Amino acid sequence: MRLRAVLALAGTLMLAGSIAAPSVSASPQVLLGRFFDDDSKKKKKKKKKSKAKAKGKGKKGEAVDKGPGPTKISKKVRLRPKGLQWGQSVKEISKLYEKVFEDEFRPLYKRVQPGVKMQALDEELRIKKGLIRRSLVKFGATPTGVDYTSLKGEYTYRNKESKTRLVLRSGTTRHFFFFDDRLWKVYDEYPLKKGGPLGKTYSGAIKKLTKKFKVAPRMREGGSEGGPRLTEGDWADGTNVIRAVDREYENIIGIVYVEQRVFENLDSHRPNKPVDPHAIDKDVERVTAPPKKGESGKKKKAKKK
Repeated sequence: MRLRAVLALAGTLMLAGSIAAPSVSASPQVLLGRFFDDDSKKKKKKKKKSKAKAKGKGKKGEAVDKGPGPTKISKKVRLRPKGLQWGQSVKEISKLYEKVFEDEFRPLYKRVQPGVKMQALDEELRIKKGLIRRSLVKFGATPTGVDYTSLKGEYTYRNKESKTRLVLRSGTTRHFFFFDDRLWKVYDEYPLKKGGPLGKTYSGAIKKLTKKFKVAPRMREGGSEGGPRLTEGDWADGTNVIRAVDREYENIIGIVYVEQRVFENLDSHRPNKPVDPHAIDKDVERVTAPPKKGESGKKKKAKKK
C-alpha cells in the first residue's frame, strides 16, 4: 500500500511539473508573416447539404462561378500585425512597426551587457525604425526604377500614388501602397522553396491556399486582353481581396491584400490614365511618318504642273 501511495504521489508531482513548465514563445514569422485569421478555436459550423451549383462550388471545392469578380469566401482575413488597418498613413504605419521592432529587439538586449554590442543593437534598431519612411517612392510625373521590377502594373503615375517597403525577420519583403497617403494595398513577396510556407511551386501554393479558403480562386491569365500583367488567382471576403500572383520565374509568389471597396472602384481613383514615357511626341511622329499610299504620287504631279 505504501509503495502504491509513493508511486501515485510521484506521478502527480511529474504531471504538475509538466503543466507549470513555460511554453515556447510564438515564432516571429507567425506574427509578421501571416495575415490569415486563425479560426482554429471557433466552433465548427454544421455543414448543410445543398447542391454544388447553389453553393457556387464544384468537385473538391473548385469554384464554378468564373464571373467578373474574385471567388467569394466566408473566411475573414485580418491584417497583421495587430493595429495595421486600411487608410493608415506612412507615418502611422512607421509608428506601428517601430513598436514591433522594439518588441523584437527586447530579448536581444537582455543577452548583452552595456558596451559595443549594445551600441550595435541601438544602431540596428534605429536603422530599422526609419526604413519605412526612407523607402517611400512617389509616383508623380517622372518614371521610377520600380518600373523595371515585377511590381509594374501595381501602381500608376499622376494619381497621388506612392509605395514603401520593409523586409521582415521572416525574410518576406512587404510593400505598402497608398492613394493620397492612405493605405489600400499590401504586397508580400514570399520565396517559393521546399519547406517554405507556400511550397516551391506556384501551382502548389494555389493548392495550399485553396485548402485554406475551402474554395479555388478565380484564375486570370497574365498578358491577356483586359487581364492582369501576370497570371494570378484571387478571392474576396467582403472587406478584402486576396490575390496570389505567379512570379515563379523569380522563385517568388506575391500574396497581395487589397481593400475591396478600392479594388471595385479602382478607375475612379485613377482619373489620369497611364502614359507611355517612351512614346514619340505626336508632332515628331507626324513629321517623321512615311507618306500614305498614293500621297507621294500626288505630290509629284503637283510639282510638274
